[in-house]
Amino acid sequence: MIILAHDGSLYGEWVSRYAINFALSEEDRRLLVLHVPEGKIAPVVVEARLERLMNDCTEHELSCRCEYLPPEQDVYRSLRHAIPHDPTALLVCGTRVKARNRAYLTDSIAEKLLRTHQCPVVALRVTQPGLLGTPVNLLLPLAGHDAGTERFWPVLRRFVPRLHSVQLFRSLNIHYLRYPHLSRNREQSLRDIGIAYLEQILMDIDKRLPERSFRIDCRVALSSNWSDEILVLASRLRMQLILLGVSERTLAHRLFYGVGLERILHKSPCDVGIYRGP
Repeated sequence: MIILAHDGSLYGEWVSRYAINFALSEEDRRLLVLHVPEGKIAPVVVEARLERLMNDCTEHELSCRCEYLPPEQDVYRSLRHAIPHDPTALLVCGTRVKARNRAYLTDSIAEKLLRTHQCPVVALRVTQPGLLGTPVNLLLPLAGHDAGTERFWPVLRRFVPRLHSVQLFRSLNIHYLRYPHLSRNREQSLRDIGIAYLEQILMDIDKRLPERSFRIDCRVALSSNWSDEILVLASRLRMQLILLGVSERTLAHRLFYGVGLERILHKSPCDVGIYRGP
């Protein structure tokens, strides 16, 4: 099942296109829409947008249920209490900059939802609404965790039916003071470690998709600024989506990781998905 946290805005409509396409790839073809009235958008506008969403689901032969949640202490608490504990489900929400707030993710409802453990979560920053939630070229930067495909598979598998290409990317971070003094042997050794990791990921994906129809490429970079490496690569390869993973640890360590995430969300030439797996 796909769960969509919809705020009733036009941006929420853009995010909903992803949720609909995800639901189309599910066996049960179900979409649960959760909305918490905040009073910021006229109720008649919200109702019209949610009605259009339900009509779209009907046209695609999807089962859609929309729940208006009673406001509690805040929007996040209302959503959290309504999200089912289901590791096979996927919660979809949006993240966008607010007035007088330069952050997309930090201290947002999306960040709080990424900390929940009822089900996997993906928070989307939509910059290309014309794609209608159907990116076909995807950049997947990986941090080298031992969990392998387990972390990103609940999200990636929902993109699979429409994919043309996936770029696996591993940026090995080197302190800017050390980088100029790396020997060629040490540099090659680090690249070999990165390539070996990505090749293992590729093997794991092929086990899950023995007859995949999209291309997968692997690329490794040594850099003192991982976020800039991702932005440059996304632009050079004309990616349509960057899919970035976070964990409880990375969400807690904002000083290092959070700055890079915010930079990507602000500067990305394409849509961005921030995910947390099981």
